[in-house]
Amino acid sequence: MDLYDLQHRRPSLTNWITSYRYDAAWRNLADEHYAYLRDRANALLLFSEISLDIRNHLVTEAYDKYQAFTRLNADAEQAWTLNYEYDVREGDTIVAKIGEGGHLTAPDLSLLGCVSQTPGVVPRIIQYVDYSPVVIGTLDGLAIHRPTGEPWRMTLRRNLDLRRWAAS
Repeated sequence: MDLYDLQHRRPSLTNWITSYRYDAAWRNLADEHYAYLRDRANALLLFSEISLDIRNHLVTEAYDKYQAFTRLNADAEQAWTLNYEYDVREGDTIVAKIGEGGHLTAPDLSLLGCVSQTPGVVPRIIQYVDYSPVVIGTLDGLAIHRPTGEPWRMTLRRNLDLRRWAAS
């Protein structure tokens, strides 16, 4: 039995599984999201919408995903990771942002470059000038080393205002 088999049994299970698959909540609020899913599975059991076996399966799946995202979140706090957002700072001033897709944008939302992840090569920020790639920085942990100027520092941006999928 997997979550796909359970997906369409009841609307409440469909809502639980949809919330389980909401990766932005796992990235930003892993502890709270796991507690929400566990409590919701307990409520489904309490109201006899699911059996104890299904409840245990749901909570185990959620715990496994919680552990995976806990490790991934810890890695994202140490080095640039795809699907996370970072503020780019020069001193105390935010000069840019790296979005979830790896795009480096200025505060006015103009594109400054993109993170290139070539296997076996240090991640670089590439900007295309007249259709030619120009390396404007290399990533080392949470630092962007630029050919000119001081390195920029990145800080992980957490979106704590996420709405959770309400399974009602």
